[in-house]
Amino acid sequence: MDLPLLSALFLWFALTMYVLLDGFDLGVGALLLAQRDQRVRDRMVDAIAPTWDGNETWLIMAALTLLAGFPRAYGILIPAFYIPVVLMLLSLGLRGVSFEFRHNSVTSRRRWDIVFAGGSLVAALAQGLVVGGLLHGVDTDLDSFGGSPLDTFRPFCLLTGLAVVAGYATLGVGWLHLKGDDATRAFARRHQRWLPLLFLGLAIITGLIAASMQPNLTASWRNHRIALSLCLLAFTACAPGIAWSAGRDDADDRIGFGLALAMMLSGMLALGLSFFPNVVPFRLTLWQAASGASTHEFLLIGALVTTPVVLTYSAFAYRVFRGRTPAEGWY
Repeated sequence: MDLPLLSALFLWFALTMYVLLDGFDLGVGALLLAQRDQRVRDRMVDAIAPTWDGNETWLIMAALTLLAGFPRAYGILIPAFYIPVVLMLLSLGLRGVSFEFRHNSVTSRRRWDIVFAGGSLVAALAQGLVVGGLLHGVDTDLDSFGGSPLDTFRPFCLLTGLAVVAGYATLGVGWLHLKGDDATRAFARRHQRWLPLLFLGLAIITGLIAASMQPNLTASWRNHRIALSLCLLAFTACAPGIAWSAGRDDADDRIGFGLALAMMLSGMLALGLSFFPNVVPFRLTLWQAASGASTHEFLLIGALVTTPVVLTYSAFAYRVFRGRTPAEGWY
């Protein structure tokens, strides 16, 4: 049994679950900057209040899998992305603090909304910088990082960061349209008409630039041309589908969010196929970076135990708080 491959698949699964579940609440948080009405902002926050703080579990599981299963890759990637990782962690912590303060404050709620939105925006942008750095390629010197921590602030990485922000915002407006009241749904529908198209355009531009500057990436695409073509087709079709559903009063509320999830899932699958079989893109394969078999056995047993627990908890939470957000909020 190929234990490193199973660990790598679990790493991809944990990252994908994080992107899908934490993506929409980061998107909602960033969208607070686009809403001036305090009452509507309160309803936007209410829409994510029951579930927003449990999604980072998947990020922790992915980090532990990388550390234990692929220590050589961990030793290269963390120094390479030290600045965006620190920015992301500080921003996620700041979101938690600001969420509690805004909930217990009346006179300064607007200021804490700005802090919560800024934390969401910076966290999403930092994750996009990491994706851009991986697509560009990480400089290595044997088993260590050979570049500069500032490499992640190249223009290409910043463009990728904007694409991730647009993707999370697309998830966010889909969630608001599904869960919000009339005013929140009207806000979401206005932005659903253009945000997915912006995400699509930024993703295509990012892909074209990446292909022109990274020959190893185009070679990987040729090796998976059929699967990647299907991913591209799904990704491209979802964007106008979201915009179309936003313009129709008789469209099912679940269409916009469902297509946004499908769009993000196809993007994550395309990224995974583009990097496979590398764990440090175009430098180190997952087998070269893997730890011993006993470590992977321990890791996968832990994953088999904890993953059903986290999935059950998440399913239970979403079931309990299903339906539209009450006018007075969940609390």
